[in-house]
Amino acid sequence: MKRLYIIGILSVGLLGLFGCVKKPNYPPYPVITYQSMVVNSDGSATLKINFTDGNGDIGYPSSDVNPPYDFFIEVQQQDVSSGNYFTYTEPGVINNPGTGDTTIIPYNIPDITPAGNYKALSGQIQIALSSGGWYFVNNVNEKLVVWITNRAGVASNRIITPAVVTP
Repeated sequence: MKRLYIIGILSVGLLGLFGCVKKPNYPPYPVITYQSMVVNSDGSATLKINFTDGNGDIGYPSSDVNPPYDFFIEVQQQDVSSGNYFTYTEPGVINNPGTGDTTIIPYNIPDITPAGNYKALSGQIQIALSSGGWYFVNNVNEKLVVWITNRAGVASNRIITPAVVTP
């Protein structure tokens, strides 16, 4: 009987020890990292980034009629003579709301805030860049600068993709 009691206590203790899942401790602002980018022969591409956000305020609900943009891509092309990268500008594409002087491609992230008290998020965002865009000009090295913002307007870090030479 005493042996059964000890086994029961150990079992409950082990369940308590291994049953607790430690919640990740992400900062309360978005953080992004580069995952991959695949450029297809037709000029289309798929960009993947990973993200974390400690308070989970990423994206806007579908009921929001005109949500502000929260995912941004800035295209940089290489100057063949100097090797330096510069921001490519194209008429008709909106300017960076932060500086007003660089051209960006904006997107909206859907609301992905989890239900419940624990709001921390981590995941992957995948953007399909269509062919025929003004990015990925033939035989030009290009890099993409990417960042996101949360609903409070706090911007993530900026990441720069490796140089892409389009086919």
